This record gives sequence, structure tokens and C-alpha cells, in this order.
Amino acid sequence: MKKRKVLVLVLSILLCIGLAACGGGDSDKADVPKIDKTIDAVAAELELTNKEEKAFDMIGAADGAAFDGGIELYLYEDQNSDAYKDVTGDGYDLGITVVKAAAHNDGMIMVYTGEGEPDKEIVDQFNALAFK
Repeated sequence: MKKRKVLVLVLSILLCIGLAACGGGDSDKADVPKIDKTIDAVAAELELTNKEEKAFDMIGAADGAAFDGGIELYLYEDQNSDAYKDVTGDGYDLGITVVKAAAHNDGMIMVYTGEGEPDKEIVDQFNALAFK
């Protein structure tokens, strides 16, 4: 009976040590260099070209631009605003079209306006960005 209790105790300690070693937070973004949270910095990091200013204020954003490949970027200063919640949710209805985020990251929104689905690689790169 004592052997069994000792074995259970040793296994419990090993389990606790293993769980403690596996913890430690969000290591995915720890290795990513931080960039400025601006449209130009994000576009440069994603290698987006041919910037065209957009009427970002129509969807409640603080800044916005379109780029080649059907990618639009918008910056929201207030992530609790109804406009931000609409764009990241079911979409922001402009009456003639609905603007819906393909991805969002800390107040920065990526909208895809091209045909079909957005390129998964660029969406993954966008989601991996870390901001200062």
C-alpha cells in the first residue's frame, strides 16, 4: 500500500513539473519583431504595393488604404466601437456593399475585395504581426 502511495505522489509531482514547464504565455508573438501600428508599416511588412487612399471614415476607421491584390487595411483606434464590432462581426453595411474583415489584429483590419478567398499566407502573416 505504501509503494502505491509513493508511486502516486511521484507521478503527481512529475505531472505538475511537466505542466509548469509547458506553460509560459504567448510565445508565437514573442519572436516576431514589433512594428508601428500604422497602415504604411503593415503594408511594408506584408509587401503590399500601389497604395490608394480609401474613405476610411465611412466605416468608422481612423485610417485606411487599398493595395494591389484586393487587400484593404483599416486602423481602428477604438476596438469597442460599434463600427469595429460590425466590421469584425457580420460586416459593416454601407447600403451598397458590406465591409467585412478577412482578419483583424489589435485594431488593424484586413478586408479582402478580390475574387474568391484571400491568400491564406498573407492572412497568416497579418495575424502574426505584433505592434509596438
